[in-house]
Amino acid sequence: MNNKNAIITGITSGIGTEIAIGLAKHGYKLHLLSRTQKSGNRIKENIIKLTNNESIDVYECDLSLQKNIHKFVNDFRQKNDGLDVLINNAGIIPKKRIITIEGIEMQFAVNYIAPFLLSHLLLDCLKKNSSSRIINTGTTAHAFGNLNPNDFQGNEKKYRGFSGIYGDTKLALTIFTIEMAKKLEGTGVTCNIIHPGFVNTNIARNVFPKILYEILFRPISKVFALSSKKGAEPIIKAAISNEFDNINGNYYKRFKNLKPSKKVFDKNLNERLWNYTIELTQLTR
Repeated sequence: MNNKNAIITGITSGIGTEIAIGLAKHGYKLHLLSRTQKSGNRIKENIIKLTNNESIDVYECDLSLQKNIHKFVNDFRQKNDGLDVLINNAGIIPKKRIITIEGIEMQFAVNYIAPFLLSHLLLDCLKKNSSSRIINTGTTAHAFGNLNPNDFQGNEKKYRGFSGIYGDTKLALTIFTIEMAKKLEGTGVTCNIIHPGFVNTNIARNVFPKILYEILFRPISKVFALSSKKGAEPIIKAAISNEFDNINGNYYKRFKNLKPSKKVFDKNLNERLWNYTIELTQLTR
């Protein structure tokens, strides 16, 4: 065991499960966030069977709620000092617009606010360990995003799936990655975002009508999409490889370093989004 700590969100299926298995095989102590303890424990038991790595803690955490994220961070701090890797992998596309009990649009809360808040609250833990990393799971959908500074959560526009608010949240996440990386320069902590490719996961099940999803999208995905295991590979590499010790603020499509959409480099948009998020999360500047 290498005694390195890794926190992973979105672990109960698809890429997240495979990321957890991959890091467990490399001896990491895993801290897995799951919406329910039952589903998290199921993944934990499976990982132990596959890897013989029993250094796994499961935390029940609804990432759509900031109060739950604060509770998780407090629980993590009680048992751990430093942190080596934070992988913000969780992502959702609900069928319809949902507003959380904290008054935030659900996708915006899970896909963007949760990584932003986790990264900030855990930053001192990351700084305690050398070559520590924040890795965000991105997607080319960020290029379809169209953030409105007067309506960042998209509450005033028609609700759509992949190319709608989901794209907005992934654009926001990509912007956050680049901006966070700038602020981390010289700290020993890096922040990068990785698009794992077209992967056969169930995230698109709410994008299409059920019949269309079952008879068209799923069969196409099985033939042309990468497996979850393959999709996890570039994220695992970014977590464990010495090659990433000094790589900071980059966008990857699998293993290739690319430039994200030019929308990511709108200075006025970035500043307004950052300030808006700081206020929404009640973090200090």
